Parts: sequence; structure tokens; C-alpha cells
Amino acid sequence: MHGLSNNSEGWWRVGPALADAGFHVTSVDLRGHGKSDKPGDYGMAAYAADLLAVADRWEVVLGHSLGGSAVIQALVEQPTWCERVVLEDPLLAILDVDTAVEYVTTDYGPDVTLEMISANNPTWHPEDARIKLDAQLEAGREVIENSIIHNPGMNLVGSVAVLELPTLMLGADPELGALVEPALGTSLAEMNPNIEFRTVIGGSHSMHRDEFDEFMRLVLEFAG
Repeated sequence: MHGLSNNSEGWWRVGPALADAGFHVTSVDLRGHGKSDKPGDYGMAAYAADLLAVADRWEVVLGHSLGGSAVIQALVEQPTWCERVVLEDPLLAILDVDTAVEYVTTDYGPDVTLEMISANNPTWHPEDARIKLDAQLEAGREVIENSIIHNPGMNLVGSVAVLELPTLMLGADPELGALVEPALGTSLAEMNPNIEFRTVIGGSHSMHRDEFDEFMRLVLEFAG
């Protein structure tokens, strides 16, 4: 499950790597993103309902950022939805809507170019930059902003703390803008023995892009 202003194509290296390891891989476009419809409701319950409608049961579910939020909410609704879950620097809380909207729209706008995205993310593969530009233009400002505005006060930390299935939570390098800081991730792992937390040094919020090899090593080691 991809993050905000991304789409399923962003897993262009992750999907084949999982398939090569023997998994059957399904990647979705979240509502408002990619080729999915724009129904107007971008509350987390709606995102989660869409995911639960795709299939009743999965072996492993991977969610990045907003996709991680939707995965957590889906597990609140249906705890047996999957056997294992990987959360890649998930968005766990929206403490201030205005600040969050500013954060998610910093690199969005009609004047953003491929060169700008590449310059802001120098460790990304050129294909990742291209996909990111296309994905955020597909989503549009309304979807990006409303995915925050429709979830005021969202806080999924407590839901993560009581997850009853094996969970790998990967936090970005704090120097690169982690949503899940080491103190929070470590605290959750200490509270819940089902959680394994790892900080990916050198990995940005989109660590599957700039630290692909380490990301896949951790995911495959956990997923078996």
C-alpha cells in the first residue's frame, strides 16, 4: 500500500523482488491515487474499507506512510486480515492539520518538474523520480490536502501498541525526516513483543527508493 501522492507503480522494484522470492504480489492504487476513483471521502476509515474489500486475507501486508495508516486502521477493523505486517515509516498521527498540509504539499504544484524532484532526492533512481511526479499530478492537490484535512486528530499509536500479529516497523533515518523517530519506535517495541522496530540509517521516508537493498533485506528476512 503506497503512500500519499504516490501510486502502485512506485513499487516497481519491490514487487518483482518479492515475486522473485516466491510471493504472489498485489499492489493497489489507494482511492484518489493512480487509476483509482476520486470519491471525495479521504477519511482513514474509507481508505481502510477499500483495502478490506480487496481481499479477506493476506499472508503479508506492506504499507508505506499513508498506506501504513490505512493498513493499521484495517487491522483495527479486522485483526485477522493478514498474518504479518510491514509498516514503512507509517503516518501514525496528525497533531496539527495546517502543519501537516504544508508538509505534504511542499514539493507539490503545477510548476514542479522532474529535475526538481530529482534534485530534492539525489539518491533516488531516475524512474522513482518520474513515477513520483506522475503520481502526485494524478492525485492532485485536493486529494493530497483532504487526506490530511479529513483526518483531524488522527492518532494510531495506541492501535499499533496492541497489534496482535508479527509487525516489522521501519523508521527513516532521523536526519532525513523520519515520521517514526527511534524513541517512538523503540517504545512501541518495548510495549508490544509482537513489534520489531528498526531504523534504516541512510534511508529517507521513502527508504524503499533510496535504500532499496537494505529495505528488501529486512522485509524478506521478516516475511520469510
